[in-house]
Amino acid sequence: MTGFDQVRDRLSALTPEQRALFEALRRKQQAAGPPAPPPVPRVTGPTSAGDWPLSIDQERLWRLHRDNPSLVSWNVDAASRLRGELDVPALEAALREIVRRHAALRASFPLVDGRPVQRVAARISLVLPLIDVSALPPLPNELREGEGLRALFDRTRAVFDLERGPLVRATLVRLGPGDHLCLLTLHHTVTDWITFQVVMHEMMVLYEAARAGLASPLPEPELQFPDYAVWERRWWSGEILAEYTEFWRRELAGFPLVLDLPGGLPGDRPRRPRPAVQSQRGGMVPFSTGPEAAHRLRALARREGVTPFMALLALVDALLFRLTGRDKLVVGSNSANRPRPELEAVAGLFLTQVPFAVDLAGDPTFHELLARVKKASVLAYGHQNMPFDKLVEALEIEPDASRFPVVQVLLLVLEGQSHASAGSLDSAAVPLYDGNSRWDLLFGLYNYEDLGFSGAIEFNADVLDQATVERWLVLFRRILERVTADPDLRLSELPALADAEAAA
Repeated sequence: MTGFDQVRDRLSALTPEQRALFEALRRKQQAAGPPAPPPVPRVTGPTSAGDWPLSIDQERLWRLHRDNPSLVSWNVDAASRLRGELDVPALEAALREIVRRHAALRASFPLVDGRPVQRVAARISLVLPLIDVSALPPLPNELREGEGLRALFDRTRAVFDLERGPLVRATLVRLGPGDHLCLLTLHHTVTDWITFQVVMHEMMVLYEAARAGLASPLPEPELQFPDYAVWERRWWSGEILAEYTEFWRRELAGFPLVLDLPGGLPGDRPRRPRPAVQSQRGGMVPFSTGPEAAHRLRALARREGVTPFMALLALVDALLFRLTGRDKLVVGSNSANRPRPELEAVAGLFLTQVPFAVDLAGDPTFHELLARVKKASVLAYGHQNMPFDKLVEALEIEPDASRFPVVQVLLLVLEGQSHASAGSLDSAAVPLYDGNSRWDLLFGLYNYEDLGFSGAIEFNADVLDQATVERWLVLFRRILERVTADPDLRLSELPALADAEAAA
């Protein structure tokens, strides 16, 4: 499934004009990109148990874990608030059935003859420990919730053993009658954002079935992640690998692949020397455009024939230009990297990073910048599925443990869907920041129709502090206000950091 295909599947809330725009961009992507990949064959057996190759990005994460096994920044968490009558045994049964259904969730990565293998167990034992904070002395609701969230946070910090597994765990916290917190934590080698969506959807369906004493109503998966890993190793070779390699070398030629963010005005050095080895210690600042600014930005995007993601990418580029003075910028985003429809519901690590290289030379207007971002995005989307490790190899980048390669600033824009229900049980997503940051700056935003673009900005606490990032967000809002009012403003006419602070 391509990035455009995923968005298209969630277009019911958008206007006919927006849907037509996405379809036109998808057609351009297909025309700009290489041939479609062939179907993925099933090579695993009914349980998928046994030793299989790692996918390319799995092997990259395995190496990173081997070099620093105490890091917990590759733990991926999803927390939910469950309100209503909860059948705990049914929830535990649903989780066990999900693990049985998906080979990736039964995987570990031991060494065999000096090389890691993806070892899928026939079954693993998954328990759902219950932490009951409702038994504490009487507390105000907000303090009780704080105790529950602290209990979950402690669970997010536990290190996984990749060689032995299991690489999935669950925790339930009882806040009071009919009020629970549920946490799923997986190592990134076996999951990504789409996988969590698959798991959460299946959990609600299987929970209802277990409550009713029924067998699973879900069909057995047609493919498992090891099938994809075997297929991927064959696909990314020969002419296809050469074509992608040539594209990314050409696309990124002349673009600096290291971006040192300043501590203040253009030309400033980072606030602190960058450690030789990145600790991935992070910080977070909540951020929201608000509904009115988001409405103006969406309207501008429609007029200019770009997607909301492209409009936000242009804003991030404009911000970085005003902060650094750089007129050639690389900002990354994530690709779901599910290039075949049969992979849509497969659990595992498909996600990869895509760099968007935008040339801001010549002091363009914001209107012109949007056109440049659109062109760069269509080209990048056409080659978005190259495993990031292969992209780094293609660029022949020297290893640098102090920073993420190629991409130091990441923009993520996801659809804001946070509620689900199963019978009398209501589930709502709970933000749970883990205190890590793999990138120097990460804009993690959800697209809510009624709230605007809302989420958090994470930053590398080794080189930046919260006050710095808060100042940058003041500038970001001012740029958003100015360009939505007048997109013919040139980049040099946009507010500088001192101007934005004075107007705040």
